[in-house]
Parts: sequence; structure tokens; C-alpha cells
Amino acid sequence: MASQPIEVTEPEVTVAAPAQVRIGDPIPVTWTGTVSGNDYVTIVPLGTAEGTRESHFRVRDKQEDTLSAPSQTGLYEVRYVLDEGDRTLARTQVEVLAEDAALQSGATLEAPERAAAGSTVEIGWSVAERSADQRITIARADQAIFTWASAVKIEGEGPVSLTLPDDPGAYEIRFLDLTAQDVLARKTIAVE
Repeated sequence: MASQPIEVTEPEVTVAAPAQVRIGDPIPVTWTGTVSGNDYVTIVPLGTAEGTRESHFRVRDKQEDTLSAPSQTGLYEVRYVLDEGDRTLARTQVEVLAEDAALQSGATLEAPERAAAGSTVEIGWSVAERSADQRITIARADQAIFTWASAVKIEGEGPVSLTLPDDPGAYEIRFLDLTAQDVLARKTIAVE
């Protein structure tokens, strides 16, 4: 009878999520190297014991899904966890910020925190890398990212003038790169 040694290797799994999100925001998560469809992705406070499961989803046959950001600010880990034995195979750190925190990733926005409904405000901006179609938009705070009430295409240098909606409420000024389908910066504004 013949025998041959075999080598058991650790699966190569990765998980990715944004470095910063706001309380309650959806967190887009991607991963590679699914071991079992019953494995799960969870978000837990940084330093939480292995095998702890809070908000989570099963990976099934997908490569991306969404978690909800926790209701407390702080440092968290998004973990890809092996269902068998609840062992973490991949992790990435996420900082959860206050609901009204500015988020910046490749651009900055300077705008007032409050302004009158229907008024026009000056928005200062800078961007690390220009592309063919970048816009500064205003949208309701709960509105889908690539939809808006008003938008200004970025051409030349800042600042730009943006007309605020007539309806009071919580809004968000967003610096969007439509070419790359990316959000480069977000800042809340109260329209009164």
C-alpha cells in the first residue's frame, strides 16, 4: 500500500470595507476566497473575543453584501469567520463616526453647517485626483448616494455655488466621482 504526505494549508481569504462610516450607515463589504457558504461576515468592537457574532450575514454564493454600522462610535472590525469553529480568517478595521461627521476619501469639502432653505451657498473643495466627471451634489441625508436634489459639475478651481433645496431638513453635500462611481467626501448640512 502506497502513502503520500499531504500538506494542509490555511485558506486565503480577504475581506474589505470602508475605513470610516457613520452610525447607522450601510457598510458595503467585499471578500474573496469563500471557504463555505455557511461562513459569515460580522462587525464587532475592536478587541472582541474570537467567535463573537453581532450584526452579520452568511456569505452563501456571493462576494459582496452590506452590514449596518453600529449605533455607537468607535473602532470596529469586520471579520470573515469560518462557520466551522467560529474562527476568523480575515479582518479589516472600520471606524464608526457620529451621524453628522464629515467623511473624506480623496477630496475635502468646506461648507456651512446650517443655511436657509432655497439659499445659495459657497462650497470650497479640493481633490487629490481629477477625473472626467466629478460633481458636488446636495441630497437628503437618507437619499441614495448617486441621486441628488442639485448638482454642480467640477470645472476649474473652487469654490462652487450650490443652491439648497426649498424644503427644510437634514441634507448632505457630497463630492462624487461619477467616472469611478466613488464618493470622495460627504458633509452634513442643516437646511432651515
